[in-house]
Amino acid sequence: GVAALEAIPSLGWAQIVFFIGAVDYYGVLGNFEFGKKYVGGTEEDLKTKELQHGRLAMLAILELLRHDSQNLVSPGFDGLDKMITGLPFLYE
Repeated sequence: GVAALEAIPSLGWAQIVFFIGAVDYYGVLGNFEFGKKYVGGTEEDLKTKELQHGRLAMLAILELLRHDSQNLVSPGFDGLDKMITGLPFLYE
């Protein structure tokens, strides 16, 4: 969550930024044919689906960050401050 951002040391952040920059600049990860499958549809349909899935993923991540940030501001605001796994019976 958001609290984990403070736990990463500055050299760790530098390593992450350097790695992402190197992959972007050199194209290290490339375009592999292994593991790809044809999903059907026109190119326009595939672009639309990818765009919609990307928007949904962004909304999901933003909601997770919002929820986690709210717990930092007022711990236990939802009454589930110890619930991490989704299995409340583990904490009884």
